[in-house]
Amino acid sequence: MDNNQLNNISGNLYNLMLYLHSKIFHPNDISKLLPIPHSHFRVIIYLARTGTSSISEIAKKLTISKPNMTPIIDKLIDEGMISRYNDENDRRILRIELTDKAYDFIKEQEEIMKNNLAKRISSLTDEDLKSLGEHVVGITKIISKLE
Repeated sequence: MDNNQLNNISGNLYNLMLYLHSKIFHPNDISKLLPIPHSHFRVIIYLARTGTSSISEIAKKLTISKPNMTPIIDKLIDEGMISRYNDENDRRILRIELTDKAYDFIKEQEEIMKNNLAKRISSLTDEDLKSLGEHVVGITKIISKLE
Protein backbone atom coordinates (compact mmCIF):
# COMPACT_ATOMS: atom_id res chain seq x y z
CA MET A 1 0.00 0.00 0.00
CA ASP A 2 1.39 3.43 -0.87
CA ASN A 3 1.85 6.39 1.46
CA ASN A 4 -1.18 8.27 0.07
CA GLN A 5 -3.47 5.38 0.97
CA LEU A 6 -1.90 5.05 4.43
CA ASN A 7 -2.27 8.80 5.00
CA ASN A 8 -5.90 8.65 3.84
CA ILE A 9 -6.70 5.77 6.21
CA SER A 10 -4.88 7.39 9.12
CA GLY A 11 -6.74 10.65 8.45
CA ASN A 12 -10.06 8.82 8.43
CA LEU A 13 -9.15 7.00 11.66
CA TYR A 14 -8.21 10.33 13.23
CA ASN A 15 -11.59 11.81 12.22
CA LEU A 16 -13.33 8.71 13.59
CA MET A 17 -11.48 9.15 16.88
CA LEU A 18 -12.60 12.79 17.08
CA TYR A 19 -16.22 11.84 16.37
CA LEU A 20 -16.15 9.05 18.93
CA HIS A 21 -14.59 11.43 21.43
CA SER A 22 -17.15 14.19 20.90
CA LYS A 23 -20.34 12.26 20.14
CA ILE A 24 -20.01 8.92 21.91
CA PHE A 25 -17.29 8.84 24.56
CA HIS A 26 -17.04 12.41 25.74
CA PRO A 27 -14.74 12.30 28.79
CA ASN A 28 -16.89 14.68 30.85
CA ASP A 29 -19.97 12.52 30.29
CA ILE A 30 -18.07 9.37 31.25
CA SER A 31 -16.60 11.01 34.35
CA LYS A 32 -20.09 12.07 35.47
CA LEU A 33 -21.23 8.44 35.30
CA LEU A 34 -18.34 7.15 37.41
CA PRO A 35 -18.70 7.00 41.20
CA ILE A 36 -14.89 7.24 41.56
CA PRO A 37 -12.30 9.65 40.11
CA HIS A 38 -11.27 9.00 36.51
CA SER A 39 -7.65 8.31 37.49
CA HIS A 40 -8.80 5.55 39.86
CA PHE A 41 -10.96 4.04 37.12
CA ARG A 42 -8.01 4.08 34.70
CA VAL A 43 -5.92 2.09 37.20
CA ILE A 44 -8.71 -0.46 37.65
CA ILE A 45 -9.20 -0.89 33.91
CA TYR A 46 -5.44 -1.18 33.35
CA LEU A 47 -5.21 -3.94 35.96
CA ALA A 48 -8.24 -5.70 34.48
CA ARG A 49 -6.42 -5.89 31.15
CA THR A 50 -2.94 -6.73 32.40
CA GLY A 51 -3.51 -8.63 35.63
CA THR A 52 -1.10 -8.02 38.45
CA SER A 53 1.36 -5.17 37.99
CA SER A 54 3.89 -3.13 39.90
CA ILE A 55 3.02 0.41 40.91
CA SER A 56 5.83 1.80 38.75
CA GLU A 57 4.56 -0.14 35.70
CA ILE A 58 1.07 1.27 36.19
CA ALA A 59 2.43 4.80 36.62
CA LYS A 60 4.54 4.50 33.47
CA LYS A 61 1.79 3.02 31.28
CA LEU A 62 -0.86 5.48 32.44
CA THR A 63 1.53 8.46 32.58
CA ILE A 64 0.72 9.17 36.20
CA SER A 65 3.60 10.38 38.35
CA LYS A 66 4.73 7.98 41.06
CA PRO A 67 3.93 10.48 43.85
CA ASN A 68 0.37 10.74 42.49
CA MET A 69 0.06 6.95 42.35
CA THR A 70 0.45 6.54 46.11
CA PRO A 71 -2.85 8.22 47.09
CA ILE A 72 -4.66 6.50 44.21
CA ILE A 73 -3.42 3.08 45.29
CA ASP A 74 -4.11 3.82 48.97
CA LYS A 75 -7.67 4.93 48.20
CA LEU A 76 -8.35 1.87 46.02
CA ILE A 77 -7.04 -0.37 48.82
CA ASP A 78 -9.27 1.44 51.33
CA GLU A 79 -12.23 0.92 48.99
CA GLY A 80 -11.43 -2.80 48.75
CA MET A 81 -10.84 -2.59 45.00
CA ILE A 82 -7.21 -3.71 44.94
CA SER A 83 -4.75 -5.56 47.09
CA ARG A 84 -1.04 -4.95 47.43
CA TYR A 85 1.65 -7.55 48.07
CA ASN A 86 5.40 -8.02 47.71
CA ASP A 87 6.73 -9.58 44.52
CA GLU A 88 7.82 -13.20 45.03
CA ASN A 89 11.10 -12.67 43.15
CA ASP A 90 12.00 -9.21 44.43
CA ARG A 91 10.56 -8.14 47.77
CA ARG A 92 11.41 -4.49 47.01
CA ILE A 93 8.68 -4.48 44.35
CA LEU A 94 5.07 -3.99 45.41
CA ARG A 95 2.56 -5.68 43.14
CA ILE A 96 -1.07 -4.66 42.77
CA GLU A 97 -4.02 -6.80 41.74
CA LEU A 98 -7.78 -6.38 41.54
CA THR A 99 -10.15 -7.84 44.08
CA ASP A 100 -13.48 -9.49 43.36
CA LYS A 101 -15.14 -6.23 44.39
CA ALA A 102 -13.27 -4.45 41.58
CA TYR A 103 -14.34 -7.03 39.00
CA ASP A 104 -17.97 -6.61 40.15
CA PHE A 105 -17.53 -2.83 39.90
CA ILE A 106 -16.20 -3.17 36.33
CA LYS A 107 -19.20 -5.27 35.33
CA GLU A 108 -21.59 -2.70 36.81
CA GLN A 109 -19.86 0.20 35.06
CA GLU A 110 -19.78 -1.71 31.78
CA GLU A 111 -23.56 -2.15 31.93
CA ILE A 112 -24.08 1.52 32.74
CA MET A 113 -21.86 2.58 29.83
CA LYS A 114 -23.49 0.12 27.41
CA ASN A 115 -26.92 1.45 28.38
CA ASN A 116 -25.68 5.02 27.89
CA LEU A 117 -24.30 4.10 24.45
CA ALA A 118 -27.57 2.39 23.52
CA LYS A 119 -29.44 5.60 24.37
CA ARG A 120 -27.05 7.66 22.25
CA ILE A 121 -27.39 5.49 19.15
CA SER A 122 -31.13 4.81 19.56
CA SER A 123 -31.98 7.82 17.39
CA LEU A 124 -30.36 6.20 14.34
CA THR A 125 -32.47 4.48 11.72
CA ASP A 126 -32.63 0.69 11.61
CA GLU A 127 -30.53 0.77 8.45
CA ASP A 128 -27.89 2.96 10.10
CA LEU A 129 -27.84 0.74 13.19
CA LYS A 130 -27.36 -2.38 11.07
CA SER A 131 -24.55 -0.74 9.14
CA LEU A 132 -22.93 0.60 12.31
CA GLY A 133 -23.07 -2.84 13.91
CA GLU A 134 -21.39 -4.48 10.92
CA HIS A 135 -18.70 -1.82 10.65
CA VAL A 136 -17.92 -1.79 14.37
CA VAL A 137 -17.36 -5.56 14.30
CA GLY A 138 -15.14 -5.25 11.22
CA ILE A 139 -13.10 -2.34 12.58
CA THR A 140 -12.70 -4.06 15.94
CA LYS A 141 -11.36 -7.25 14.26
CA ILE A 142 -8.86 -5.26 12.24
CA ILE A 143 -7.69 -2.96 15.03
CA SER A 144 -7.24 -5.91 17.39
CA LYS A 145 -4.45 -7.05 15.05
CA LEU A 146 -2.37 -3.94 15.78
CA GLU A 147 0.52 -4.20 18.17
